[in-house]
Amino acid sequence: MKKILLSFDGNHFSPAAFEFARNMNTYEPILLTGVFLPPADFTGSESYAYVGNAAYLIPLVENKDPKLIQESIDKFEEQCLQNGIEFRVHQDSSAYALQELKRESRFADLMIIGSEKFYENLGLETPNDYLKDALHNTECPVIVTPENVVFPESVVLAYDGSKSSVYAIRSFAALFPQLCHKKTILLYAEQKSGEGIPQEKLIREFATNHFDDIIFHEMDADPKKYLNTWLSEIDKPILVSGAYGRSGLSQTFRRSFITNVVERHSVPVFIAHS
Repeated sequence: MKKILLSFDGNHFSPAAFEFARNMNTYEPILLTGVFLPPADFTGSESYAYVGNAAYLIPLVENKDPKLIQESIDKFEEQCLQNGIEFRVHQDSSAYALQELKRESRFADLMIIGSEKFYENLGLETPNDYLKDALHNTECPVIVTPENVVFPESVVLAYDGSKSSVYAIRSFAALFPQLCHKKTILLYAEQKSGEGIPQEKLIREFATNHFDDIIFHEMDADPKKYLNTWLSEIDKPILVSGAYGRSGLSQTFRRSFITNVVERHSVPVFIAHS
């Protein structure tokens, strides 16, 4: 039984994140842990403070109404009971809750976050700094899902020849064997054309061993500019990618590549870094 974390802040319950977990449970029973973080107040200029080089401090709402979080907890528990999902509730009301979320992720198989709901009142950019921080620091793979999408019917594997991209593909196959039977595209995109897929023989051997219906595609355009358009032509995809915003990534699949997809809220993204 896989342990899945669902992370919510305040009363920003993400129906899409829960729905993704519910679909996982229909394939194989899971243990679903709802992690409820405190609401935050971003009105002050002092809202942003680092703890060393790690997670942000959360600027807590003064005199916060405990009913805010309890409403989300009640909704989570009710829907778990209705769908026959085994669940746990973890709540952290401290300003260091994001550090605790990182610690919890060490003991989970997967975390699911609603990209449009996670500290949505930050309101500056998408993905916001708290979502970026969660993606940087999590110690398990993450699904980042928009609100208006359905469970994937196809898979896009972002491959750039790096250790990170192969690790993400391997992690996805282990976590979602039910999706390995769906239509799959291994996507290699390189601005310099004509060089071919890196380690092509090895990645073909590896990927075809895990995915039943897979094709290999080389994008002949800049993925930072055209990937979202290309993805829009795929039927209900999930994008599988390696490390998020870390040094050592190729020029093709670096930070802006993932950021551009997440900010469009068009497809769920699976992110895993070794």
